[in-house]
Amino acid sequence: MRKRYVLGLLAMLLAGLTLSQQSPFQQRVQQAIQSGGSKFIETMKQDPDQALCSQYRDKLPPEQVGAFLERQRALIKYPADGKLMGDWKQGEALFTNPRKGNCYACHTGDPKEAGAGRMGPGLVGYGARGTSEAVVKYTYDKIYNSWASMPCSLMYRAGHHGILTPEETAHVTAFLLDPASPVNAKR
Repeated sequence: MRKRYVLGLLAMLLAGLTLSQQSPFQQRVQQAIQSGGSKFIETMKQDPDQALCSQYRDKLPPEQVGAFLERQRALIKYPADGKLMGDWKQGEALFTNPRKGNCYACHTGDPKEAGAGRMGPGLVGYGARGTSEAVVKYTYDKIYNSWASMPCSLMYRAGHHGILTPEETAHVTAFLLDPASPVNAKR
């Protein structure tokens, strides 16, 4: 009996030591953080809502969703001129630019674009929704900060993180909604 007790205690001790060790992946991440300097360290810090998404593995408890959405909506900034639809041609350039919108990494837009991703919903014909004030605002808000309509969405928060300015967000909105855009071209 005593031998089983000692063996059990040793097994628990070894398990505890194993769980407390960093995995090779965790070690590489820590190394990257340390070698990237203070700017990289800042980019790796989670804001409180990112921490909530991590804590709940992207499935927030229902009682937290309302406050979460309100906080995210408050982060949305609009163009100085108040226009939420800009120039669709500039929007197309942003949509396809891997250093800016990079929307094609996850979405199809212009059906002639061969490099379109399939992770996000296809956006061909998105403009069929129309250009009512509500549709334009929803589209703009979704591009600027996707978490304002879908908590913990995989879609990055392009405006909130400074990838797109409010004016650039308006251009991408136009690319999706303008009837003249290739996204909405009649085939």
